[in-house]
Amino acid sequence: MVFGINVNAITAAWRVDPLPRRDELNAIKAKLSAATTTTSMAARKKVAAAPTKRSINERLRALMGDVLTEAQLEEKFTFGHVLGSGATSKVYAAVDNTTGERVAVKVFDKASMIEVRRSMAADGDYVQEKAVDRVRRRLLKIVSELELCKSLSHPNIIKFLGAYETTHRICIVHELVEGSDLLEHLLKHGKMPEDKAARVFYQLLSALEHCHARHIYHRDLKLENVLLTSDCQVKLIDFGLSEYVAPGKTLKTICGTPLYCSPEVLFLHSSSRNKGFHGAPADVWSVGVLIFALLTGCAPFDDSTLSRLRHDVQRNSIAYPDHISNEVKGMLKAILIFDAHLRPTISDLLQYCWIRSAAEPVKVVSPRRMPLSPNSWVKEARCRTFSACLSDDGTEDTSSTSASYDELPEDLKHTEPAEEPQSPTEQKQTHLSCLERELEDLVFAHA
Repeated sequence: MVFGINVNAITAAWRVDPLPRRDELNAIKAKLSAATTTTSMAARKKVAAAPTKRSINERLRALMGDVLTEAQLEEKFTFGHVLGSGATSKVYAAVDNTTGERVAVKVFDKASMIEVRRSMAADGDYVQEKAVDRVRRRLLKIVSELELCKSLSHPNIIKFLGAYETTHRICIVHELVEGSDLLEHLLKHGKMPEDKAARVFYQLLSALEHCHARHIYHRDLKLENVLLTSDCQVKLIDFGLSEYVAPGKTLKTICGTPLYCSPEVLFLHSSSRNKGFHGAPADVWSVGVLIFALLTGCAPFDDSTLSRLRHDVQRNSIAYPDHISNEVKGMLKAILIFDAHLRPTISDLLQYCWIRSAAEPVKVVSPRRMPLSPNSWVKEARCRTFSACLSDDGTEDTSSTSASYDELPEDLKHTEPAEEPQSPTEQKQTHLSCLERELEDLVFAHA
C-alpha cells in the first residue's frame, strides 16, 4: 500500500516562525546596508576630526622664529660671557641688537646632541636603535621646554622672548635677570630672617600656583633655580625638566637634584611605588627643602650618599633649630611628610599666616654682573670652525667628547669632560652609519 504525504503541510506544521518572503528579505538587506553605510561615514568623520599627532620636528618648527644663518645670528645678538652650561647647551648673556635689550640665550649645539655613540660605546652599551631613541628624547626635551615656557606668563617666572634656529644651533631667548640665585645669596649673606623669607616664598608659591593650575610641574626646584632680581623680585627659572601632566595621570621618571627630591621620587622603583607619582606633591616637598635651607643655612637631610639620603627621608629625621618659629616649624612638618597624599597643596601654603604676612618684595643686595665680553663666543666659534673640517675619507667628522646628558647627575651638568684627540682611524670608526643618519635627519631636517 502506498501512502501519499503532503510535505508542505508537514513543514508548515513544525515551523514556528516561517521564513520571510523574498521581498521581506530584500527590505532587511537594504536596512542593514544603510545602517552600515551610516556607521562607516560616522567613523570616517570621527577619524577626520581627530587631531593628527605631529612629529617632533613639526612641533619644533611651529615654535621656532626665523631660521637664521650663523652670520645673521651673530648680527642679531652680541654674545657675552657664559652664565651656565650643560652637556649639550650653554647660556650666554647677550644683547638683542634689534631692541637693545639685555637677554639670556640658551644655545643647544646640534652636533653635541647627536654624538651619543662615544659614551654608549664606553659603557659597552652601544646599540644604534638606542642611540636614535636617546637623541629623539633629547630633542623632545627641548620641544617640551619651549612649549611650556611659551605657555607660562607670570611676573615671577622667567619671561620667554623667542626661539631661533641655525644650521648648527637651537637658541632659546629669555629675559636677563640681573641678580643672584638663592644659593649665591645664602653663601654671601647667610641664612635669611623669617620675615624676608616669607616675601620670597610668597612670590615663589604664586609662580608655582600659576604652573600647577595649568597642570605643569617644575620637577627641579632648588636654590639655584630661584633668582632674586636687582629690583627685589623672585624669578623661577629652568623648565628643562618640567612636564605637563594630564589630570589623573602620573609621572614615572626620576629627575631633579636628589636633595630636593620627594620620597615618591627617591623610592619610585620600589615595588609599592611603581605606579608613578603626582607632580604637585613632589614640587611641594621641594619647596619645603628650600624653606628649611634658606632659614637655617643647611640641608634638612644628609645627602652625602643616596642611600643615606633615602634613610634620612624615610625616618624623617629633621633637626629643627631653636630660632625657627613654631608657625614655620608647623608648616615645614606639614610639607616634609612622607605620604604625598597628606601634604598641603601650593594653594594651601599660600593661606598660611606666615606666607600671607608677606606684602613687599624682599630687598636683596645682588652681586653685579660682569660686562659683556665676546671672548667666550669668539673662542667657541673658532672651535666650531676647526671641528667642521673634513676627515681623510672626505666625510665630515662631528665627533664630540660630551657625555650623555641623560646619564649625568643634575648637579654635575655644569661640568664638561676634557677634550681628547682623535686619530684618523678613530675618526673613521665614529662616522655615522646608514641607520645613524636618522640622528642627523631628526635634528637637522628642519634647519
